[in-house]
Amino acid sequence: MTYRKRVSATPVPQPMSLMRLATLILMLGFATAVFGAQTLIGDFALIDHQGKYHQLSRYGHKDAVVLISQRNNCALIADQLPQFKALRQKWEAQNVAFFMINSSTEDSREAIRQEAEVYDIDFPILIDHTQLVGEDLSLSTAPEIIVINPSSRTVVFRGPLDERSRRRSDEPKPTPLADALARTVAGETKDTVTIAARETDAAKTRDLSACRFSYPQRALHAANHPDYARDVAPILRDNCAHCHRQGGIGPFALDSYMMVRGWSAMMREVLMTKRMPPAQVDPAIGHFSNARYISDKELQTLVHWFDLGSPRGDGEDPLENLEIGDAGWQLGEPDYIVNVPAQEVPATGVLDYRHVEIDLAFTEDKWVKAVHFRPGDMKVMHHLLSYIIPADYDWRANRGTRSQRRFLEGYAPGKTDATRFPENAGVYIPKGYKLSVQLHYTTYGKATVDETQIGLYFHDSPPDYEFVNKSVSQGDFLIPAGATEHKASQQFVFENDILLYGMRPHMHYRGKHFKFKVIYPDNTTEELLSVPNYNFNWQPTYKLTSPKMLPAGSRVIVSGAFDNSRYNPGNPDPTKDISWGAQSWDEMFIGYFAYHELEKNEDKYQAANAE
Repeated sequence: MTYRKRVSATPVPQPMSLMRLATLILMLGFATAVFGAQTLIGDFALIDHQGKYHQLSRYGHKDAVVLISQRNNCALIADQLPQFKALRQKWEAQNVAFFMINSSTEDSREAIRQEAEVYDIDFPILIDHTQLVGEDLSLSTAPEIIVINPSSRTVVFRGPLDERSRRRSDEPKPTPLADALARTVAGETKDTVTIAARETDAAKTRDLSACRFSYPQRALHAANHPDYARDVAPILRDNCAHCHRQGGIGPFALDSYMMVRGWSAMMREVLMTKRMPPAQVDPAIGHFSNARYISDKELQTLVHWFDLGSPRGDGEDPLENLEIGDAGWQLGEPDYIVNVPAQEVPATGVLDYRHVEIDLAFTEDKWVKAVHFRPGDMKVMHHLLSYIIPADYDWRANRGTRSQRRFLEGYAPGKTDATRFPENAGVYIPKGYKLSVQLHYTTYGKATVDETQIGLYFHDSPPDYEFVNKSVSQGDFLIPAGATEHKASQQFVFENDILLYGMRPHMHYRGKHFKFKVIYPDNTTEELLSVPNYNFNWQPTYKLTSPKMLPAGSRVIVSGAFDNSRYNPGNPDPTKDISWGAQSWDEMFIGYFAYHELEKNEDKYQAANAE
């Protein structure tokens, strides 16, 4: 079974250039060289050992990308590390990016981090636990060097370190690797040069088993092909069909084998670049009940099946006539339904934010225990924010204090489920207050009318705690045109003990990554949430599996970066400097914390009345 495809990306090089390079290799005493049409590789994305996201296509501003295969406990890595660093020092200044890549299933991220620390490996080490990138690159041993032209995504060189480099010779002779890098930087690459490693006398006496890669899941699937009905469709049913259905928020419905096969190439691409499942968080940081993950084995099953040509096989189609569930009120009929006034949305154009105030006919205080948003037209609803405000509140002044304006909840793409607050907490609606709704619509070529409904569910009696959302933001920034990593950060100190339930990052199209961290009063630190590849289209509140107590004096820090370059696929205009603004092509930098203080409402109110 073959999973990789080789295509000729450019015309075969002229015989004279091949002869010249072959002669050079023979003169220098290298092992066998193989020349051929360039190997075109698909785009991919991996997280490195420090938790940073790297996508090949987003290094299009580099002239070359060098990957060095790595495995823990491989003696050759330690032996050749000085030469790797010298190679990087020479070429990094010439716009070449360097990475190591570990495609072993045996080396955990923490073990790789420790290995890097012990041996002073300061290269980003890309972690390929699914082994799918290693398969695409045909990695078999460490260390091996692969040089990629990121613009064309073609391999222009693969092989070991140059023999002259390993001999630590000062001979000023060019080498195949140096020649390939020079040609790639100059934009002259026309072929792939593959150098087979020659075993040295020293290597013959050493155990190098720790330097080799094996691909057990590929071998398993080669002997027993993944079956659509038995293996593939159940993964799609459990992870994808909730959104990818008729009337769902996905751009197409995965409701039959023919639909899956028709979209298989796109599905492979978005899985390999981590665009799907959406709104992925770093699994090594925190534990979240609503984070979207797909297991390594599930991902291997899908990609290997795609690479086989997506065969149908036998058996009934599990995706046909699939019942997803009622699209109505998830928690049953609400105690109170807010009907947002109908909003006419034109077919085209840029729309200002809309602010609607709605009277609430409550003759007594209410405590909200759950809320569910049902957009009338999800295609135009970009986001909705709702607040509890006094009857005489003026949103234009935008200077309401916490006692004047309370955040209820919001809707954003991907937030299809109802929000339940903790059992002993709720959002407080004082008698006589109103609901303020901020609406942001985007057009999609068809005029429509949105009639959104908000379902409110109440506590029977006042809960112990008031549930609140705190925003921590930086607004004084200017992102230069073309910037690939413009950093932003802000911090806040909680004056009282709190119980933290969730966090939500918010940026716009140029958002790149976002992280939440806390420094406790004893100066210990903890990372709370990391979104390595921020996507404006998905903005859920990430709910902690177990709430976290932050004592009074805890300092929370939100940090991240923007990508205003043309290599950001979502960038509306990489030629403009960008500052804070309300529209999607402007930018924001906000971290939201969902929590309640640990002082009970009754105690707080008694203290307030005593004053």
